[in-house]
Amino acid sequence: MAANRRGGPGGGPTRRSAPERHLRAGWLPGVLGAVLLAVTAPVTAADVPAPAPGAGPWNLTLFHTNDTHAGMFARPADWRDDGRPVGGIVALAHHLAEQRRSAPADLLVDAGDFMTGNPVCNLREDDVPGAAIARLFNALDYDAGLVGNHEFDIGLADLQRLLPRFGHPVLAADIVDDQGRAVFRAEPVVLERGGVRIGIMGVSCSEMTEVVAPSRFPGLRMAPQAPLLRRQAAELDPATDLLIVLTHNGLDKDRELAAALAGAGIDVIVGGHSHTRMRQPELVEGILIVQAGSALTNLGRLDLRVEDDRVAGYDGRLVSLWADSLDASGELDGIAALTYGYEDQVRDQYGRVLGTLATDLRRGRGESALGNWLADVLREAAGADVGVINSGGIRRDLPAGPLTALHIHEVLPFANSLVTVRMSGRELATVADWNAAAQVSGDHGILQVSGLEYLIVAGQDGAPSRAGEVTVGGRPLDPEAAYLVAMPDFVAMMAPVYLGCPNPRFADTGRELSGLAAEAIQRVGTVRAPAGGRIRGAPSR
Repeated sequence: MAANRRGGPGGGPTRRSAPERHLRAGWLPGVLGAVLLAVTAPVTAADVPAPAPGAGPWNLTLFHTNDTHAGMFARPADWRDDGRPVGGIVALAHHLAEQRRSAPADLLVDAGDFMTGNPVCNLREDDVPGAAIARLFNALDYDAGLVGNHEFDIGLADLQRLLPRFGHPVLAADIVDDQGRAVFRAEPVVLERGGVRIGIMGVSCSEMTEVVAPSRFPGLRMAPQAPLLRRQAAELDPATDLLIVLTHNGLDKDRELAAALAGAGIDVIVGGHSHTRMRQPELVEGILIVQAGSALTNLGRLDLRVEDDRVAGYDGRLVSLWADSLDASGELDGIAALTYGYEDQVRDQYGRVLGTLATDLRRGRGESALGNWLADVLREAAGADVGVINSGGIRRDLPAGPLTALHIHEVLPFANSLVTVRMSGRELATVADWNAAAQVSGDHGILQVSGLEYLIVAGQDGAPSRAGEVTVGGRPLDPEAAYLVAMPDFVAMMAPVYLGCPNPRFADTGRELSGLAAEAIQRVGTVRAPAGGRIRGAPSR
């Protein structure tokens, strides 16, 4: 049986003495004190004796994060007028230690997308991007993690070099090669905490091929999740008291997955991808679903009472990771030194001021001021008739005031380049129709547009909405004319999703979007919100 890491039933967490403290690669002596306690090594189901019939009750706390997106540093809470600092790995360490005082036995898991956001994820160690993220995660002693879609932003080869740097298993049983073989760790994690035997399975993003460019997902495909998880659960269930699945599907897909897994013996789904702040768990077909928002602004906590091989009671909530009034006892000194060292590196590389923003520019799934400005930047940089950018590629709002290179990187963290596509007016009308329908259905965020304007016309008798009164450069669209359209390479490579047409031939300028945005700011000095009303008749969302 694996060792108990954080105290048994009825006992509080115990601190290891200094000679016993476990130091994984990248840890600092003295990091987190009471937080870094005895370690339970992951084992296989065969290593764990079957639980005694009728055993329990046991109390276990599941702490969870998801979609951290390299949010390793505290930042102002942009939804509050006072800008109270929130988030970051030091705040997580502090609040985790506080929460563990009332958690006799616990585990900590992450549901993927730890990459892409703050440029700390681009810092290289031994020429491996993301190594800083691994060191910071290791300092918190996670028990299991998951591969999300944004891990592929660094490419498959670099991702495969990065994952061994994590001190915990990073799962993704459903990512397979063309022979159906798992590319990452498929084997579940089995461990014991406070008398509870726990099996942790992991499946990634079911829509991976729709959100990751083929060049970053070469020769890979997604295996169906439900049959895979049913097989794993059948093997694990006799040897465990609690079965947990880590997913990166988004809440709606997790609901569907839970329904498909009814009766399989799975107890909890820890989700990600949709960045949903679930203040309370949701129960679907006897399976609890939880998710904790994004960017390390919250820590999820799920308290479970396990008895007779089932969850007999539960209580879940989110813990806000406020970054002020942190522990001053010295317990955080190690992880703080590590974190602030990385923060200084990022500030040195990205802290230069590019210009000033006259008013806030916000993003959105529908037409947005920030989306309009970025589409303008792309169109003007390419000398094109039309510029478009996918809403999902715009990752944060821009606050009024000085604009730094860090702001721009956080808005456009992907290494996407500007490409141009020659389209007929008829093809461009199809793009407008496709996005008008998406705006109404909510299937995905629309393309932000520049040089192109249209009116959304509601569909009749179940038909999808379409675009009417389409203009380019203020003139009615000519179906027979040729137009030059500027867009991110990602949009061109994912044309069936964003353009509603097969992948077009495109010319790559080789210029990164973030660099173009920085140049545009420096050129004008003060950025002002561009004119809106480019997409009219959109339903309120």
